[in-house]
Amino acid sequence: MFPYYFIRFSGPLLLILVGFKILSGYAATGKIGGPSWLSALHVNQTFDFFLLFLVIFHAFYGLRLFLIDLGMVKKENLLFWVFTIMGVGLFAISYFYFF
Repeated sequence: MFPYYFIRFSGPLLLILVGFKILSGYAATGKIGGPSWLSALHVNQTFDFFLLFLVIFHAFYGLRLFLIDLGMVKKENLLFWVFTIMGVGLFAISYFYFF
């Protein structure tokens, strides 16, 4: 049940965070005015860390839910752990590559 709720909450949160990332990019280049924290948000590693985490796990748990809904997988618990381990591995590789 956790992946289902994770997808439901991370989807709208991702929309908001990606919007802030785009807006902060415009503020950092000086194309729009705004508070100083907005342009500083674009190079904030904590923000990027959280955004990367949400994107990877939202994608993997969404794929898991898609496979279950199509009836292609019967062992939901096993698929949860497989995608969680794959997500942690991809997140670790991405973290060391990007940060």
